[in-house]
Amino acid sequence: MNRIAYFILVLFLSYGTFLYGSSTENRTENDPLEIYLLTCSPGDQLYSLFGHTAIRVCNREEGTDIVFNYGTFDFSTDNFYYKFVKGILPYQLSIDKYPNFMFQYRYENRSVYSQRLNLTSVEKNRLYGLLLENYRPENRTYQYNFLYDNCSSRVRDIILEAIDGEVIFSDSPSDSQYGCFLPSANKSYWNLLDEYMKKYRWIKWGIHTILGIPASARAGIEGSMFLPDYLMAHFADARRSDGSPIAFPRETEFESDFKPSATPFYFTPIFVYSIAAILIFCLLFFIRIKPRWPKKLLTGTIFFASGIAGLLMVFLGYFTSHPSTAPNFNLMWANPLNVLVPFMLLSDNGLIRRILKIYFTVYLAVLAAAFLSWCFLMPSVVPSTVPLIMIMIMISLSALGYLRKAGLTHNRDAREN
Repeated sequence: MNRIAYFILVLFLSYGTFLYGSSTENRTENDPLEIYLLTCSPGDQLYSLFGHTAIRVCNREEGTDIVFNYGTFDFSTDNFYYKFVKGILPYQLSIDKYPNFMFQYRYENRSVYSQRLNLTSVEKNRLYGLLLENYRPENRTYQYNFLYDNCSSRVRDIILEAIDGEVIFSDSPSDSQYGCFLPSANKSYWNLLDEYMKKYRWIKWGIHTILGIPASARAGIEGSMFLPDYLMAHFADARRSDGSPIAFPRETEFESDFKPSATPFYFTPIFVYSIAAILIFCLLFFIRIKPRWPKKLLTGTIFFASGIAGLLMVFLGYFTSHPSTAPNFNLMWANPLNVLVPFMLLSDNGLIRRILKIYFTVYLAVLAAAFLSWCFLMPSVVPSTVPLIMIMIMISLSALGYLRKAGLTHNRDAREN
């Protein structure tokens, strides 16, 4: 009797194990529908500098192999450039055949990596249905945002929506093969972006100048997935509550031999601005030029340029839909009111000169605060901006000295008359 009971128990356990194994196999091997997370490496153009993400859906039963791409827009959109600058250009979900998608990235010489998602049949069909629902004409467009709602974060969200139960992400993924600098849990958006701009110094300076203080916020694990590399790395280590993986190890669809070339040191922003600061210092305080107009021209040109930069920052921060451009620390040196300075310097009116002296005095105090803030608070300003702050300080001191000297001369001439 005991032997019979033991035999029945072993048979039952074996059958249960077979069912579990069959269920797992059906989830991955026997299902005609397979879904992959595609990650494309960064390119050498600004739009491709941070990589790209898409979803591949391969249906063996229907004989289809397509890619869902959240990173496309239509150049024929009315007022395209205006909407792009205003941050209201609609991006959209598009569908392409997988061979066409791969042809494009081979042509651009950008690597493509694939991770097969470990989903149940129900989850695959749910994800496929969500993608098709997103692709409906009334749903396919969305308000793109580089940091918070882009091609990568959209892919993250729709995959998580299709999965039953909790998905657990590690703050320190164990696999470091994915080309990003982990862990990411405590990194700010600036920390994450800077990893991709080390060899593109002018792009780094430009983005740091335009984006504001919100980019200094901690991104967190899910926030870091706005970057395709981080999405791939975190999904490689993601687990369900039972410990099973969300994605299988990545496979290489195409390996690029592209290696970005670094900006020569002598052409980096910090070198160019530092040399400019030294030359301006010598011109203003050591080289005597009898006619005053060259120095006034230099002063007016620099103030006008910084004012235009400030107007651009104000426009992007307060008159567009970009959520990451204000408040902006760079407005401390790129004051929009600076555009008025060259025109006021042309005037001999006593009131205007008094206003200029007050403006330069206040502006110098702001510049000193900007420099001290950079030294001790480390805001989102790259070191290459510091020479610009020093240039504005020197120009302001020189102009203030000229105005005071001109005022003394005017008063002496008035007394003599």
